[in-house]
Amino acid sequence: MQTRRTFSLIALTLLFITAPTFAATVEVEGEGTPALYVVKVHADWCGSCKALVPILDEVRETMSAEPVLFLTLDVTDEDRTGQARLLAAALGIEQQLKTNNKTGLVLIINPADKALLETLTKENTADEMIEKIEGYVAATADADDMDM
Repeated sequence: MQTRRTFSLIALTLLFITAPTFAATVEVEGEGTPALYVVKVHADWCGSCKALVPILDEVRETMSAEPVLFLTLDVTDEDRTGQARLLAAALGIEQQLKTNNKTGLVLIINPADKALLETLTKENTADEMIEKIEGYVAATADADDMDM
């Protein structure tokens, strides 16, 4: 009886180790040009950052159909800060990260000119954040209509 259990356990272990995994194809729709960057400056040790999690989760869920790119620049440690700097540089917002180098902030940035439009904190409710972001998205759309 003990041999059968041992064999079954070994067989199950091998099944999980050798089971093939398959990559999937994901269809990506949309123009791919964000109207806004909403950037959270985060660190795992930051109490304000932790307080922002449920607020931003609600904002993201509500705004999922909007052309808004939600980003987190994680500055928890040296390695993550290095990655945050690279991402900020790739997006052209490194100056905003240098200027607003505190954790627990949510930066609303215009991707077109990289201008900081507003800084939000845990003191802002999800509804307030949504209202502000929607206002900036509408203003960006109006500006795009004027350019045409």
